[in-house]
Amino acid sequence: MNPKQKKLIWIAGIVVAVFYFAPSILNSIRYAALIRAQNAARIARAQAAKPSAAQGASPLPASSVAPASAGTVPGATATATASPQFDNLIGIWQGMALLPEHGNCNMKLELRNAPEPGQIKGFPVMVCVQIPVISTGPKTFAQYSPASAVITGKPTGNAVEFTVDKVVSKGEGHCAFTSFTVTPFGSDQIAAEWKEDTCPAGGILLRRIGK
Repeated sequence: MNPKQKKLIWIAGIVVAVFYFAPSILNSIRYAALIRAQNAARIARAQAAKPSAAQGASPLPASSVAPASAGTVPGATATATASPQFDNLIGIWQGMALLPEHGNCNMKLELRNAPEPGQIKGFPVMVCVQIPVISTGPKTFAQYSPASAVITGKPTGNAVEFTVDKVVSKGEGHCAFTSFTVTPFGSDQIAAEWKEDTCPAGGILLRRIGK
């Protein structure tokens, strides 16, 4: 192979890399903006809670507390049910992002109603490819081994928090999911965030690709 042919191969590789990684870079930027918005909302809620806490206890004596309305049982609490806002999460989602120590990662997440009331079953599968993409050898093929798991979640606040029922495979980095969170993001996107046992935590914005 002469120098001119090598140069053409490298140029072609660069063009392929640009098209391949551009969506991941945009997704990473959107995810960073989501994290900033969540942090700002958390700070605003904490500041709003300070004045009410400073008001202190009610000046009324305990005996003046209004009685329970008719038909209610003192001390009874409402049964927690899944919020309708999470009904739209059921389906198949997919997205890409550049993740530290993983490279370019593609995640597919399937969410289904669980047999238990108010719960959701999830099936995440993530495949990561290290940079550069032009390489050969056994390590290249090992990168395509996915990390996958079976998870079960319940609505908590504005998100669904999952616990890991079973780790199906650990993927190229030998990292297993230990927790998983899904947050609605816009009309047709979700933010998937997770923690792993021996690798850094990560997050990817996913778009719906099917029901």
